[in-house]
Amino acid sequence: MILQTEKASEVIELLSRWNVSMRDRNIAVVEELNMEVQEQIDPAGMDQHEILWYSLLEIRYSLIQKNFDDTAVLLQQLELLQGQLSPEMAFYYHFFKGIFAYSMNQYVEAVACYYEAERFMGSIEDKIEVAEFYYKAATAYYHTRKFLLSLSYAKLAKTTFEEVSKNDLRSADCENILGLCCLSLKQYEQAEEHFLDSLDIAEKFKDEELLNFIRYNLGFLYSEQNLSDIAIRHLSELYSKEFIPHKLSFLLAREYFKMEDQENGFYYLQQGMDVCSAIQNEEYIHHLQILNAQYSTLPSEEIERIVTEHLKYFEERQLWGFVQDYAEALATILHHEKRFEKASTYFYQAFRAKSKIEEMGYLR
Repeated sequence: MILQTEKASEVIELLSRWNVSMRDRNIAVVEELNMEVQEQIDPAGMDQHEILWYSLLEIRYSLIQKNFDDTAVLLQQLELLQGQLSPEMAFYYHFFKGIFAYSMNQYVEAVACYYEAERFMGSIEDKIEVAEFYYKAATAYYHTRKFLLSLSYAKLAKTTFEEVSKNDLRSADCENILGLCCLSLKQYEQAEEHFLDSLDIAEKFKDEELLNFIRYNLGFLYSEQNLSDIAIRHLSELYSKEFIPHKLSFLLAREYFKMEDQENGFYYLQQGMDVCSAIQNEEYIHHLQILNAQYSTLPSEEIERIVTEHLKYFEERQLWGFVQDYAEALATILHHEKRFEKASTYFYQAFRAKSKIEEMGYLR
């Protein structure tokens, strides 16, 4: 980002400081430098190189602000100028595009964008930025159920962060995703170790948001092992803090249903539906509707109709892991009802969804 003229180098230097503040999530400095950028930089007086950097950092700022409508417009504008991007700029363009896709729950698209960004990573000298990329890639691979790839990227992120930064909080984030991968691979003991290591770091820094995420993941860990009493104890402590209430409501409802406590199960299910409506979270409405059908007293034909209706959402968004889970669960219900032909249809749908997940390995 170094240019020849004194004036231009001042512009690039300011943009560089703004970029570093956003990379480091230092929100107070981000806002201070944003004001400085707005006051001191006139796009009309910039050359093309400076305009491209400014446009890229506007995208990063909109992502931090969660102004995703702005992000979409800015990405679309910059897409027309891709041919003018240097390799370093191209890395950031695809990296930010991946972060945007991830924020929109478009995990397959996020993986594709990160794959493109990685092609240009040799131009990035900032090792903290490289570590941040590895971490983001790990989270995207986790959500597409490529757990071994996610583990690999999370380990790279942790190692790189530890080489160049004394900020242990980023190591805690990496331990968290390592724990989630181990959980998904049913390596429960290792998962708990990673979560507890992350918890120790978060407690040292008194990072309440990270602490809540780790406690949620511990509750999720115990839920996946059908340790419902322990899971409910962890999750209930978080519920009073109104932390990601749609996800907590889903897990609490599911655990109470497992314990055949219909009253509490349907209470938390309704709480989840109300929260999803309020925050306009479409994905969890579908999760909750399927959960409602699974534990209802409806005839199996009606359960089948409801589940298949909501499965369409996950198919359209290529969330094949959820398609596999719900198709298998529906097949099991139908098998118990001795509807063997129908059950085989959904077992096959689950098999096809699993194959889709495996096919996504072509990106590597």
